[in-house]
Amino acid sequence: MAQQVSGVFGATSPMNSRVRQGDVVSPLLFNIVIDAIMRRAFAGRRGVQFADDQFVTDLMFADDSAIFAQDDAEATDILYDIARHTRPYGLKISAEKTKVMTTDGSPAIVYLEDVQLEQVQKFRYLGSLIQEKKIAATADIHSRIGQAAAAFASLRRCVWRKSNIILSTKIRLYRSMILPILLYGSEAWVILKQDLNKLEVFQMRCLRQILHVSLRDRISNDEIRHRCHDQPSIDEQIQRRQLRWFGHVCRMSDHRLPHRLLWRQCPDHWRIRRDAPKKIWVKQIEHNLKSRCLNFEQAKTVATDRQAWKKIVGEIGTPAAPTAVYWLRGRHPPPPPPPTAS
Repeated sequence: MAQQVSGVFGATSPMNSRVRQGDVVSPLLFNIVIDAIMRRAFAGRRGVQFADDQFVTDLMFADDSAIFAQDDAEATDILYDIARHTRPYGLKISAEKTKVMTTDGSPAIVYLEDVQLEQVQKFRYLGSLIQEKKIAATADIHSRIGQAAAAFASLRRCVWRKSNIILSTKIRLYRSMILPILLYGSEAWVILKQDLNKLEVFQMRCLRQILHVSLRDRISNDEIRHRCHDQPSIDEQIQRRQLRWFGHVCRMSDHRLPHRLLWRQCPDHWRIRRDAPKKIWVKQIEHNLKSRCLNFEQAKTVATDRQAWKKIVGEIGTPAAPTAVYWLRGRHPPPPPPPTAS
């Protein structure tokens, strides 16, 4: 059983020496303090194993921390050490904002300074919704659709219904204000077919409202996207984002955690459970690479060339030309057939 605990730190005692609010030095000083606290708290700890002789103890972004432990006792002990090391700096872990979640859904009893922490089935970390016993991003996608729908509705009267705003401006606003909300974190999504359909339906509903076109007009989705300056489908946009992130991870140095997670080697004694999800992120990337006639290892080699990989990602949505297929495989295309005698 692996547990994930996230805590938020906050100042609890007055300080005689301080910096002005908004000072650029503030986040630097805060990061130095938090880094010192976490280094001392995790000294001598291995964390949770994810590959041969590779372990992860925690994930941190500013004051948002996700801590990994094998069992309840270890999680409680880690939180005790963190709380002990934060006191000299005048900081305190918020027990109210600290939650416990297990990957397998089993009950967990974890304490923070004699206060039992709440166990949750889903938790929002850095804007993305994480669920227990789930790999598919269904809950996060539903949340994203709701937030994007609220943002789109807030602009209905002042932008989408205005006849004095040209279509190109509306499309630019849609791409810059609605799509980033809808597709936030999609680089790491594991998408089911029904979730992808819901995303496509939401985009088409938005584009039809921008064009003032209803379903009764019986205009195809392809024609709607063409009128909206060839707006790509959600599937194409997510593929581009995921392959762009894949190339970025491939170009990372070997010691970076995303690189080690992507190219990990599992221990020989590990076995896949029968009830394990069939669709995972790596399999999804492999499926996307097939349209480019690449396998996983070939893609890793090509991704080291930033410009070549950028060209491949930019061609998502268009079929690969025969000459490009041979080039991606590292072979020369066959010679053209000889002209036939008339």
